[in-house]
Amino acid sequence: MGNKKIAVASGVALAIAAYGGATWYAGQKAQASYAQAVAELRAFLGEQTVVADEYHKGFFSSQAKLVLQWSAPTEEGLQPVAGDAPPPALQPVRLVVDTTVRHGPLAGSHLAAASAQSRFALEGLDDNSRQALAKATAPTLTTVHRFTGSHELRLLLPSGEIGDGEVTLRWQEMVLDTSVSGNRVQGTWRWPELALLGLSSRDDEDAEESDEDDGDEVAAGPVARTSLTFQGIDSSFDSTAIDGLWGLGPGKASLRVARMGLSRTPVEGEAQTLLDLKDLAGSSVVEADQATLGMTTEFKGAGRIGPLDFESVGYVQKLQRLDIEALRNIQRALVDGYRKDGLAKAMEGLDGQGADVLAQNAPRLVAALPAYSMKLQATFQGQTGELDYGAEVRSAPAAEQIAATGWMPALLQGTLLHANARLPKAWLAPLLQATGKPEATADDVEGMVGMAHASGYARLEGEHLTSALKIEGGQMTLNGKPMALPMAALQ
Repeated sequence: MGNKKIAVASGVALAIAAYGGATWYAGQKAQASYAQAVAELRAFLGEQTVVADEYHKGFFSSQAKLVLQWSAPTEEGLQPVAGDAPPPALQPVRLVVDTTVRHGPLAGSHLAAASAQSRFALEGLDDNSRQALAKATAPTLTTVHRFTGSHELRLLLPSGEIGDGEVTLRWQEMVLDTSVSGNRVQGTWRWPELALLGLSSRDDEDAEESDEDDGDEVAAGPVARTSLTFQGIDSSFDSTAIDGLWGLGPGKASLRVARMGLSRTPVEGEAQTLLDLKDLAGSSVVEADQATLGMTTEFKGAGRIGPLDFESVGYVQKLQRLDIEALRNIQRALVDGYRKDGLAKAMEGLDGQGADVLAQNAPRLVAALPAYSMKLQATFQGQTGELDYGAEVRSAPAAEQIAATGWMPALLQGTLLHANARLPKAWLAPLLQATGKPEATADDVEGMVGMAHASGYARLEGEHLTSALKIEGGQMTLNGKPMALPMAALQ
């Protein structure tokens, strides 16, 4: 009996020692992995952004703190008026990430090398920003590091809202689950409700700006408000990353939205429904070979657009033969610009820099013979209308051709552009009524059809109006008849 007790005690001691050794090893690995992640973050964001990095290692768990800082943008060249106090210096905004790392092999409730929970906080906000965020709770990120080298992440954003008294962004709890194994990324995304409420209507803003430009003093008053809502967002994705190219890789994704609404409340009167779509379903497929990638996106649903109830609405969009190396170059240049100049200056110079980078990589993009197409389709009162358009580079222009004619004329010589429309004639009266002409009669509709047909802009094929525009080889045709190219296309 004594020997058995000694054996049991020895076994327990060995198990404890083994668990302790495994926990110590997992803690070492967790610290090394964290240090590597921070080093990669520094390389991506720049040394000026990562201003603090702490890691306090314990036996069963560790604590880490990371602080990222972005300086507030400044307006150069502005001098204070004599006698005025200089404006207060703007404080930089800091993102503080506090992380608790639990070491394996039993990391919290997971059998894993480590489990980490990160909490986020913003510092340096002004009073208005703090007040706007008073009803919002920061998200948490839970990461589980498996012994196989894979990672599982859950980003959870609790219910909340952000508002300034006029415009409010409100949401229910959002959950994003992601699994990363090598270059493969899989996951699901669920957001029961998201609403953006109280946006001032563009027409009211334009009217106010116009009056101000005229030098008239405009008294602040009520404006129309627009609201956008989403319900039942549910998505899944499965993609394999391409080295050196962030966010694009072969794979597939799906998205479902139970309901999407857009409404406008005028200054006087009741709210008006501009959009009310239901049962929206979309999918996206990315395919790639060694040199190029392509993407096909489909979306369909049903519901109300303005006063018209559609049995179905949808589109199919295709991007084909995009040069991977050119995309890498564009992304790399934009990231390098951020590292060099920081966020504020990078955003200020984005338009010019982006145009320069695109121009530098345009020959490579064109040489891959890219193509784009969009097909829109809708069914209303049992009849279906279609609109499709696109462009396809069929041959890349030679340098001599570009030098002789200029870039755009040379590109047009080897590019096909097309647009086709097929509209049920029965739609014309409801469309006219929807645009504010309820007095339109059958004779008015027939007159419009006759004018479009006589001018050559449309053809009548049975109960449909059709139109086909094509530009190929530097020549333009409308419904088969040659037409002069717009001068802008030749410049």
